[in-house]
Amino acid sequence: MVNNTRKYVLTGLMTALVLCLTFFIKIPVPYTSGYIHLGDSMIYLSVMILGPVYGAFASGIGSMLADLLGGYAQYAVPTLIIKSLMAFCMGLILKSRSRKGTFVSVLTSIMVWAGFCSGAIINLQSSIRAHGKGRILESVLDPGVDTETLASMENKLNNLTLYLVLGIASTILVLSVTAWLISRKSGPDIFSMKAIIGMTAAGMCMVMGYFIVESFMYGPIPATFSIPPNLLQFFGGVLMAGLMAPALKKASLIQS
Repeated sequence: MVNNTRKYVLTGLMTALVLCLTFFIKIPVPYTSGYIHLGDSMIYLSVMILGPVYGAFASGIGSMLADLLGGYAQYAVPTLIIKSLMAFCMGLILKSRSRKGTFVSVLTSIMVWAGFCSGAIINLQSSIRAHGKGRILESVLDPGVDTETLASMENKLNNLTLYLVLGIASTILVLSVTAWLISRKSGPDIFSMKAIIGMTAAGMCMVMGYFIVESFMYGPIPATFSIPPNLLQFFGGVLMAGLMAPALKKASLIQS
């Protein structure tokens, strides 16, 4: 009974923290009417503290409430699903006790991510061929935009596939360096490679989920422009969670 009460209290607390860091610290993203924030750091920590099920509840409800209160009601239901799935996937990886289970998780994540990137690139190129660059730029830019901005956006559109590939490579590199630095300072049991793998899988769910949703809402081109900000949000969440995890471990809040 005491353990259940403690878990309910922590679930409420983490739901509130996810809400606060998502709602109060946000940066609007052009082209999709969305925003990036630091709430993902609390999602990662909620999974470490609560496990997959309660962590998914805190992550999904807290993020959905932030969208509703912040004037992004169109994202509320997709956010509930995506953030809950993020937390649940990470929780399943953290619960895996065998090397085989971890290896399968890594392999599955790589295959899903590779499939998503390939599909996004194919979809992007086919959209450019079908609609033409001029019409696509008109759909993402305000009327009467100056020539310099138009030229800059056309250059970005031409190199969008390259940016996507570089973003993926940067993700892998930054996460590897982050994991090494944090585990060297705090010990591998506090912020383990398994935790990094779990957060990576969660980040993939977030990037893929919002890309799919925004493709239906705004079209594939604006959705593709939202991938770099979402990757940046992912980096920030991992870094902040890594800085806070040692203190939570010392307070015996993070599950072993």
